[in-house]
Amino acid sequence: MTQSPNTPPHTRAERPRIPNFKRFLITGAVLGFIVGAAISIMGDEAQGYTTTTGALYIGALGAFLGTGLAGVLGILLDRSGRDQP
Repeated sequence: MTQSPNTPPHTRAERPRIPNFKRFLITGAVLGFIVGAAISIMGDEAQGYTTTTGALYIGALGAFLGTGLAGVLGILLDRSGRDQP
């Protein structure tokens, strides 16, 4: 079966693009940890904590916040992708 030059190729109906939430959340956690640890290492030392301990605590807080922000971003992208007709 051959197509004539004027016939458009057969295409499937396009589904809305949905973000991969797992990737968003993991990326947000990793980036948040890196930013939090970097802020901790560049800042002043807290009395009673080593540099490593401070980096882990602030890095964990950054990972928590990064995961939350990535989740919100994923939800917003999911909603905007589904609204298209």
